[in-house]
Amino acid sequence: MAEQGMTREFLAERDLRIFKLRQSGVSASEIARRFGLSTSAVNSAIRRQLERLNREALLAYPEVLRLELERLDALQQAVWPLTQHRKVTLDDGTEVTLEPDLRAVQQVLSVMDRRARLLGMEQTNINVLVESNETVQRAALAGAERPADIDAFNPETEARQLLELMGAAGVLPPDTVTKMLGPPQEIEEAEIIEENE
Repeated sequence: MAEQGMTREFLAERDLRIFKLRQSGVSASEIARRFGLSTSAVNSAIRRQLERLNREALLAYPEVLRLELERLDALQQAVWPLTQHRKVTLDDGTEVTLEPDLRAVQQVLSVMDRRARLLGMEQTNINVLVESNETVQRAALAGAERPADIDAFNPETEARQLLELMGAAGVLPPDTVTKMLGPPQEIEEAEIIEENE
């Protein structure tokens, strides 16, 4: 709750100053003495500043992710030619064919791995359903340590999860997601299956 007679801007600035002091190692009791506050008020100011920083980080995350992916793309594009067979003309005019640079290949693989981790692809299982000549084949591309049961693929569940993710990421307004998902459905029957690890 804001203290009487103090503007939000003043309190936000004070919270920031208190947070920076605490970050630099000054004890909460010393900060309380310097500002004429109680220790609990100092702790509240630090908590408010942390919450503010978390909100700002959450809002900035999509932009930071986009910039990081662009940097990875630029790095991969710069290194990619070294991963290919290429012809180089030496100083004496002789043209030689160079083999792919194995260190460059390793760097490209590292960039690809980093991109996959940023996008959460190493934790994603993708179920593929292929129908041909009256036979149904199922396959799973598993990125998680233990792939999900491929027969458990349910398009409705996947669509609901995607909508929830889009709502959480801010791609769709939360009220639109709630409207599209409808009321939660109750489970009529359930079976508990124990997993042995």
